[in-house]
Amino acid sequence: MKRVLILASLLVSSSVFAHDVDPFGFEKQHFVSSASRSEVVADLKLAQQQGQLPIGELGVKPISEPSSKTRAEVAAEARTTAHSYGELGQASVE
Repeated sequence: MKRVLILASLLVSSSVFAHDVDPFGFEKQHFVSSASRSEVVADLKLAQQQGQLPIGELGVKPISEPSSKTRAEVAAEARTTAHSYGELGQASVE
């Protein structure tokens, strides 16, 4: 009977510890800000005006000027240049 009680208490206590979300108490630590919200907003606007923030996921600005080549010129250039395929980078011209 003692073995059954010991086994049951071990099983119950292990499930209690398994459900502990924050075992080291990180959620109890509070964040202390060094700047006010208005200071952060002002810094953000300044960085946006100076162009210091990346645009989009890759941080690449989209092309804003129109192309100087026609569609036919681009297609002809693509046909005459060498393209590399596969892992070895073998060049082929089609």
